Amino acid sequence: MNHYTQGISIIDQGIRQIWDAVRADEAYRDNTVFVIVPDCGRDSNPFTKVPCQHHFNSRSAHEIFALLVGPGISKGDVVDHRVDQISVASTVGKVMGFETPFAEGPILEEALA
Repeated sequence: MNHYTQGISIIDQGIRQIWDAVRADEAYRDNTVFVIVPDCGRDSNPFTKVPCQHHFNSRSAHEIFALLVGPGISKGDVVDHRVDQISVASTVGKVMGFETPFAEGPILEEALA
């Protein structure tokens, strides 16, 4: 699992650099919404040859998190029920103030401030 957790650490560092750059720039500081969503879930079987893959069709391979932070997003709230990834696009559209007629998922109203 070392390769997997090391990869997470590298991505975390990159996100931190972007966060710091946004916070340092007055034009972006209070005008930026971060939406962090992995492309897919990861298998929870630690005994496979390469753990944390996503192509074994397990339940955990289909479960992801989404992190939304910024203006228009509820601070500190957790949406603690099943939500489909397709709801991210319509939610981002709502936050940014534009229609998303081709987005298939409902807006995550409970994530909005």
